[in-house]
Amino acid sequence: MRLLLFSLSSLFIFPIYANDLDLTITNSAGTDITMIQDGQDNDIDLTMNRMNGGIMQFTQTGDDNTIGVVVDGRTSNGSSITITQTGDNKNYNANLYCAHSFCSLTVNQ
Repeated sequence: MRLLLFSLSSLFIFPIYANDLDLTITNSAGTDITMIQDGQDNDIDLTMNRMNGGIMQFTQTGDDNTIGVVVDGRTSNGSSITITQTGDNKNYNANLYCAHSFCSLTVNQ
């Protein structure tokens, strides 16, 4: 009974996302990722190290969606990230560190 009460009460205390994706990539060479989320209350958290020649595309359609991107690319070279969000209350946060040639971030909201 206590477990049931805790489970029910945690629904109101902890944030719940429809699709919550936490992705950590420690080494990439030519990585190509395309991710599409449809609906509302979706969350993507991406942490990337050494992003070489990577192409990443994230698309979220719907309301109350969030994307967080951290790239610690001390040896990153020639990579791109594209974020496309449609709907209301969309949010993104990006921290990029690319020490070599280039890496790019494109956001469409």
